[in-house]
Amino acid sequence: MAPDFFSLSSAPFYTKISADGSVACMIKYHQDSIDFDSLHANNIDRLQLSMVPGSSHLLEVGCATGYMIEYLAREKQCKVMAVEADEDQANVARKRGIDVITGFIDDPATQHSLEVYTQENGLFQVIFMSQVIEHIRDPAATLCALKNWLHPDGFLIISTCSIVHWKCRLQILLGKWEYQDYGIFDRTHLRFFTIKSFANLLNECGYKAIDFNYTFEDICPFKILFDTRILAPSDLLRLIPFVGIRLRKMYTDLFKNLLATQFVYKAEIFKELSNKAPADTK
Repeated sequence: MAPDFFSLSSAPFYTKISADGSVACMIKYHQDSIDFDSLHANNIDRLQLSMVPGSSHLLEVGCATGYMIEYLAREKQCKVMAVEADEDQANVARKRGIDVITGFIDDPATQHSLEVYTQENGLFQVIFMSQVIEHIRDPAATLCALKNWLHPDGFLIISTCSIVHWKCRLQILLGKWEYQDYGIFDRTHLRFFTIKSFANLLNECGYKAIDFNYTFEDICPFKILFDTRILAPSDLLRLIPFVGIRLRKMYTDLFKNLLATQFVYKAEIFKELSNKAPADTK
């Protein structure tokens, strides 16, 4: 029997096609591989993957089909383990050679499996959680539980999306809350965050942010009216000779609560005597 394969339908969905040509299932959040060098500077995967130290013992929570954790194992020589709730996606990750626990991270059975794993293999130096926390019923309980499997000197690298991006604000101002298959208004999102509210959540759960970054989509009247990006402020600033790039960064940092689409924090378990400066969360 010929092997199954994946064909792109409408990004980021992939349709799993069986050998007989029938549609077996729809798989969300799949890529064949990560080409880090080709990722745009304003790409959340590039930002969060760059935060991972090489040769780390790493757990990815919500690995989907394993494309990011495969990159970390191959290119950063990480020792990896993953958790994935969807059986079809977990099976694709296993075909990449990734060890995967199938289950929800807030499920006692999954947590017991992680307890057993860490007792045998040691605590994780990095827990990597990309665009997953917004799908969880009780984010605080999950963040607290993660500390049980994270080394005291380890890092939590966690990303989510911002509900106060200017497009979201405009949509709500117009009296609309329309769920979508993908994006900030994904119909499977159970929780919504701002940069500040998520920083507060990390702090309340015993973490201290040590690094922070974000992706952005600038305000552009032409984008609103004609779905074409022309004359966005960040683009105009970038054209100023010598100082354009610096001014653009100052502008996006100043208005990140309005412009940020996704953001990522790198955090450590809070230590009372830590002398590291906190990440900017204004």
